[in-house]
Amino acid sequence: MALGSKIISTWSRMLRAVGPDTRKRRFVEAQLADTRLDVSAASRQAVSSLARWLCYNDPTIRGAIDTITRNTIGAGIKAQSRTSDEGWNNDAEAWFDMWSGSCDVRGILDWNTMQQVATRTMLRDNEIFALLTDNGDGWPMIQLVEGHRCETPGYLSNEPNVFDGVRLNKNGRPLSYYVRSGNDGEKFTEVQANDLILLAERDRADEVRSISKLASCINTCLDRSEILETEMLALKRAGQIGLALESSSNSGPGFFNPTSTDDFNLTTDKIFGGGALLNVPIGKVLREIKNDRPSQNLQTHMDQYLKAIAQTLGLPYAMMWDPSTLSGPNTRLILGQAQRRFDEVAQTVIVQFISRVRKWALAKAIKRGDLTPPKGVMQWWAAEYHTPAKATIDAGRDSAADREDLKMGLTTMAQVYASRGEDYQTAINQRISESVYIQTQCKAAGIETTAIQILNNAPVAAPAINAPSAPATQETTVTPALEAREVVVHLTMAEPEPAPIPQPVAESAPAPSTDTFTMRDDADFTLTKAEQEMIVSALGIGKYRPKTKKRK
Repeated sequence: MALGSKIISTWSRMLRAVGPDTRKRRFVEAQLADTRLDVSAASRQAVSSLARWLCYNDPTIRGAIDTITRNTIGAGIKAQSRTSDEGWNNDAEAWFDMWSGSCDVRGILDWNTMQQVATRTMLRDNEIFALLTDNGDGWPMIQLVEGHRCETPGYLSNEPNVFDGVRLNKNGRPLSYYVRSGNDGEKFTEVQANDLILLAERDRADEVRSISKLASCINTCLDRSEILETEMLALKRAGQIGLALESSSNSGPGFFNPTSTDDFNLTTDKIFGGGALLNVPIGKVLREIKNDRPSQNLQTHMDQYLKAIAQTLGLPYAMMWDPSTLSGPNTRLILGQAQRRFDEVAQTVIVQFISRVRKWALAKAIKRGDLTPPKGVMQWWAAEYHTPAKATIDAGRDSAADREDLKMGLTTMAQVYASRGEDYQTAINQRISESVYIQTQCKAAGIETTAIQILNNAPVAAPAINAPSAPATQETTVTPALEAREVVVHLTMAEPEPAPIPQPVAESAPAPSTDTFTMRDDADFTLTKAEQEMIVSALGIGKYRPKTKKRK
């Protein structure tokens, strides 16, 4: 094959994206390789250091990360035991609550704060380690380890199966991690993979260590920071000069010249009070310098940097920066997109970190004898995890929709309470406890419960009555009067009649016949022809004549 044919086969003739054209754009050297070749240990560490610098110095980055953490973890994700043994559920939850206050090796963080720190670190560095250990007496304890402490020791730099502080088997499975220990970090400790949890949002299938998601916008953030600093200096410099003397002859005193002259003795530090008059020399023009910084074009230009940051972190731009321009439907759309990101992060934290720590801690408690495992229950660690309430701008509207869906069977109480960050069983038990307490106290005080409970959803018992022989409907009885064109109309409600009492039959004059019919409670009800004629006859207005269409 000729050289030209080889070049054509290398660079596709159909794909313009891979065709190098230095006249239009610079050449990008991109190659296909494994993650360990694309992202070296030095590159990952450099990105992590820049990401931390931005979190310390850029309020936009810090605010976005805090927003995700606040809506994902809140005051802490709660776990509720869900097994068939209620006794075990209560004991496990009570023990875990007690353990949550003394689970940190350093004795500084509680369990809820540890969740917040781990999530915030993951969003910034995209990795954090949790070392599972104990206090020597079997009491489970956790030590959070940041990613920069895991690296390859110098004496293992030529080891082919050790990459970026991780020892791998032939299939790429982590076997152990090398972690710097101690305050100075001079010593390395090899920790088995089963004793270490790595919390990260994975991007590629073969990655061993994860790189910060901020890598996509670090340069953008640095450019934005430099633009803001330069604009701030220009704004301050322009604000220091308010008036200027213009001359058509020579360059008299100015900003870069001496600030005073023998002729005019006018300096940039001169302060003119309100209403003061200045005698401007001949040939000079006093001009006010207007300051229009920052311009609207700059504000528009800076928006693209903020949008890049928002996209990198997975947050909608309007929620991260300025939601005031949104209407109601658009706000709901933005909140829905943000909630998906919150749920995504929460699921990652629950699966990789919270559920594993909880299962491990309960197993240690069983081994210590603090807890007795339930009999006949295989998955004694089963639980439900409750995240903070979902973000909304229509709490009343959402509550009404939840009530209607619950009535129609389209949702469950578990789903409704979960959307509010609560456990439905705990809420129902609390309602029962409150109801029992109210009834007990009202009975002791001799008052009705309605005096305390404003809303009572319990059905009211109907009074016992005999079942009527006919449906209870509204009756309209029309009785013709004895005199002509005089009508008496009786409107009565059909009620069940008492059982007839036997009476002796007495001869009496025959009662006048009365035509009756029953009105139906139906908006679309149409009277029959016989019923219509009966009403017309009773009212004495003539014979009923149905309307007929005129012939053309």
